[in-house]
Amino acid sequence: MPTSVNSELANYLQPRQLETALLDWQATTPFAENFDDVYFSREQGIAESNYVFLQKNNLPERWLNWSQNRAFVMAETGFGTGLNLLVAMASFLKTAPATARLHWISTELYPLSLEDLKRAHTFWPEFSDLAQLVEENYPLPISGFHRLNLHPRITVDLLLGDAASNLSALAGKVDTWCLDGFAPSKNPSMWTEQLFTALAKASHANTTFATFTSAGVVKRGLQAVGFNVNKVAGFGRKREMLSGVFNPAVTDEKPLPLTSSTINKTQPIAIIGAGLAGLATAEALIKRGFKVDLYEAQTPASGGSGNKQGALYIKLAVDANPSSRFYLAGLEFSRRWLENLDPQQQFWSPTGVLQLATNEREAKRQQRFLANQQLPQALVKAVNQTQASELAGSKTTAGGLFFPRAGWVKPKALSEHLAKMLSNLTLNKLTLYNNLAVTGLTQVKLANEEKVWQLATAKGNKNYQQVVICCAAAAKNFAPSQTLPITAVRGQVSYLPLKGYLNQEAIPRTVVCGKGYALPPADNTLCFGATFDAEDSSLELSQTDQLQNQQELTAVLPTLLAELSTSSLNGRVSFRCASPDYLPLVGQVPDVGAWQKNYTSTQSNLALADFPSEWNCSGLWLNLGHGSRGLASIPLASELLASLLVGEPAPFEQALVNCLNPARFILKDLKRQ
Repeated sequence: MPTSVNSELANYLQPRQLETALLDWQATTPFAENFDDVYFSREQGIAESNYVFLQKNNLPERWLNWSQNRAFVMAETGFGTGLNLLVAMASFLKTAPATARLHWISTELYPLSLEDLKRAHTFWPEFSDLAQLVEENYPLPISGFHRLNLHPRITVDLLLGDAASNLSALAGKVDTWCLDGFAPSKNPSMWTEQLFTALAKASHANTTFATFTSAGVVKRGLQAVGFNVNKVAGFGRKREMLSGVFNPAVTDEKPLPLTSSTINKTQPIAIIGAGLAGLATAEALIKRGFKVDLYEAQTPASGGSGNKQGALYIKLAVDANPSSRFYLAGLEFSRRWLENLDPQQQFWSPTGVLQLATNEREAKRQQRFLANQQLPQALVKAVNQTQASELAGSKTTAGGLFFPRAGWVKPKALSEHLAKMLSNLTLNKLTLYNNLAVTGLTQVKLANEEKVWQLATAKGNKNYQQVVICCAAAAKNFAPSQTLPITAVRGQVSYLPLKGYLNQEAIPRTVVCGKGYALPPADNTLCFGATFDAEDSSLELSQTDQLQNQQELTAVLPTLLAELSTSSLNGRVSFRCASPDYLPLVGQVPDVGAWQKNYTSTQSNLALADFPSEWNCSGLWLNLGHGSRGLASIPLASELLASLLVGEPAPFEQALVNCLNPARFILKDLKRQ
């Protein structure tokens, strides 16, 4: 896991618990004691939001005529009670074509507690169904980006923390700004030069804005960064407000690597590999209206995604680093994703995860972690050995850290559910080619000069404009991706049937981790493991590895195996795909020759986002390298892949997008010459 980043990035990447809004409910509406102002007018709040932000941005008409492949992107400063979002969602779903999607981005430094949010929503019974979606997906008050898929047609990115900092980190463009938040006189720290610069950076030539205020500091700040600003009639007793459009005289805007206008939605996108990464990528693309051809050499989840059970867990570093930031966001996104896919918890369970400090080194690491971190106990808390044993339902060898929101998943059952669900969609968006390996992948030029990717299979060749490689380490079999620094790592997991075992009280009730892990039984089988071996390529069960798994199980739950018979012990071998920095590879496949030819030492300080898209293989993408924590990384990585492909804002900061960029290894090598 990478542990060294520059101090500025380290401070930014350090997730922390935010102070929730301090509200006074004695009046008829919530009053923000921090800012000496009300959140909304009880009598006119909906009408004001509709007038200021929807009408003055001309949104109903723009939505009605929206025909682009990507979502319409709205962003606001100040989420508050979520009223603007509720108004926008209701109007969008009523007005926009059935194929159109809304992507809402909102910032908030002092998020409401869930209890206060629910109380505020009672003022608007007409939005009760939409409000329930917000409440069910509402994140913990942790700084950073939180992607919430509220509705098949509505995505929300809730950016918790300082508005200017978070919007400066946004990877994507916005169509409309709703500049809300408390008035400049009440909240001067938000309306800063840094904020206005961030707004301009995330705008394109026709981005509009509207704001309730007509304050001079706002007008001058917007004009200074390239917005045309008009004073128009305000709502109700407010005489004036501001609206306008981004129209800089000179712009250094770079086109997106792939704009949605260039994607032909009548043509399917090819995905190679029907493990969990391929299926989650297919789901993210199908949700955006694409058709998918999914190629699998065997059947879905035949490889690393085929285990009966797996741990949904993360291990956070003592100090801030991109890996911890990504996996924290991934854990929370996976939870929401699984809750929406499987509300009855048929193939997953949020039992919590215990990470035990089974040696002095780990104990000291956890102590430093707790001293460094500012995270809510709802996410992670320290427990002593007695508490750990009570949580586990079986004696543990030590105390440690408990993650109440983590748990376990049945990867094979989840993958099979996704394959069935996507194949049964009435729109016929997925075609699954089982037992059809892709044996070749080359770029060819058609008679009309268009370049496409040609997939070779036993049933012949087929051309695609867009291809996503999700087949783990088998990606090295294709010429464009053969130099990727990925490794196949063997893992053996042990299965112990519990049929006839009566002492159920000693069976673990939560995931317990040390060097290995033990999972609460599913289907009357105890699952534990797993080995990690990059040298062994055998698919046969190893008795040595079985013994190692038993030793690791005893190291965390010392009495469990003594009460069980291991005569029927079996297991499964599969291979994880790992990268040198243990982060996945998500994005376009880099063209190694183009990088080596064009890169110069003067570019060594540039971020990956600053390099020309022409240095990558246009239309060829990766989503792989998820290693042993794929359940916490694959769903969010698939969201990123789909967002990049269609040209929508990424689900997390540009710095993290760079950290997953497959070209990062080439750049690192070139810097070292």
